[in-house]
Amino acid sequence: MNKNMISWASPVLFKNEHKFVTQALRSSWISGGKYIVKFENYIKKKFKTKNAFLVSNGTAAVHAAFLSVNLKYGDEIVAPGYGYMAAANIGNLMGLNVKFSDVDKETFCSDLKSIKKVITKETKAVVVTHTYGNMQEIFKIKSFLKKKDILLIEDAAESFGCKDLKKYAGTVGDIGTYSFHATKNIVMGEGGMVVTNNKNYAKKLMLYRSHGVYQERYKHLVFGHNFRITNMQAAIGCGQIQNLNQIQKKRVLIYKWYNIFLNLKKIKLQKITNSSFIPWTLALTLNSDKKKPQYILDKLLKHNIEIRKGFYSANRLKIYKNNNLKDLINSDYLSKNIICLPLHLRLRKKDVKYICTTFNKLI
Repeated sequence: MNKNMISWASPVLFKNEHKFVTQALRSSWISGGKYIVKFENYIKKKFKTKNAFLVSNGTAAVHAAFLSVNLKYGDEIVAPGYGYMAAANIGNLMGLNVKFSDVDKETFCSDLKSIKKVITKETKAVVVTHTYGNMQEIFKIKSFLKKKDILLIEDAAESFGCKDLKKYAGTVGDIGTYSFHATKNIVMGEGGMVVTNNKNYAKKLMLYRSHGVYQERYKHLVFGHNFRITNMQAAIGCGQIQNLNQIQKKRVLIYKWYNIFLNLKKIKLQKITNSSFIPWTLALTLNSDKKKPQYILDKLLKHNIEIRKGFYSANRLKIYKNNNLKDLINSDYLSKNIICLPLHLRLRKKDVKYICTTFNKLI
């Protein structure tokens, strides 16, 4: 990539990541090890959750969560029509009946009204994805699903550290997942986590993460998987988590800079509902449909600015042609019109001003 390019995402490592990784290598504990336990214990204390399990990546976390709550072939689940499709992909791989609910046009996330339209007596679980860090109507959804005896699964891959009503994203539902991919708020290169307060789910998570084996070596108690993470990756995470406050403050500050320099009369920013929002990206739509995201992307690249378009909605993906795709009007619109501007710790105020000045001229 051009050295002058302002990238859409760029991970930052601090002092202790290298130190901890070196210690992990010298310890000979490459697979398991103290940094995995240390990171899990930190999250349990910080997020006030009884159980936290590090796994190899965010999608593995979703898979492990599905298995631990006993979702099985033919079970019906509901997932958002717009957002990263990890949960829907895993659901289809497991042979689940994945139905899609539309999202809110302003928050870009699942809303209770749309969920009510698609759930049936057969629905076992609803997956809520906190897209771009937004927690939307999570407490309303939880209350409704609890009355219906339907599980709430949170995909909090993009919302690590976000809070609403003093509850962290991922800890509101029956079970929640995180991602520590290189583009996320906390990075391990790859990496993910599952959190839950349910002891039965926790027992199953422990089994499914490690081949279905518990105490006696080679004795498989369930058809397990290998979702384990390396000690070196966890060591990077431990170095990152020491700087969590600094990371969060910088991301919030960058978001404020965008609000200063963007021409807010010509765009619509994602409506944020959290009491404490840690932005993963700066997501917006244009008030006018004349300029499409691809046009903006191409033009900004010529000015050494990398942006990203929105995710593909379920109705725009051929692999979901056999799934329920009705009434995904907002999902379809957002998929075709969302623009995501750079947001990472390497950005300086003058970088954001340059991005916004260039962007404003294009729209």
